[in-house]
Amino acid sequence: MPKRILVVEDNPDNMYVMDRILTHSGYSVEEASSGDEAIHIAAGGQVDLILMDMQMPGRDGYSTVQALRHIPSLAHVPIIAVTANSMPGDRERTLEAGCTDYLAKPIDTRDLVRLVEHYVGGVPGGNHSDR
Repeated sequence: MPKRILVVEDNPDNMYVMDRILTHSGYSVEEASSGDEAIHIAAGGQVDLILMDMQMPGRDGYSTVQALRHIPSLAHVPIIAVTANSMPGDRERTLEAGCTDYLAKPIDTRDLVRLVEHYVGGVPGGNHSDR
């Protein structure tokens, strides 16, 4: 069974790119366009990794991550911040909020797949980043 990745992103173009890359690499992708939707999806089922946009209208990524970390079944699920915030201190701020790692936008597709593989493993038969 493929690893399940929850992508939380309010920009449809960014969502499309990440979905295509991850699906092509053999992962199962769930999509959420808001923090509240992400909490609902993640709390309702098995999620192996979460890619979290940190700047969203309404509940931002920081408060969403903090809420996710209070759900016992998600306490150890890797959450990767995917954000355009790349100023000094932004990485540290995401880690303090509860993220496991950080990926700056615009994303390098190879870096995205490598990071996902690092946290959840590669997919047999998938299009791995080292090919």
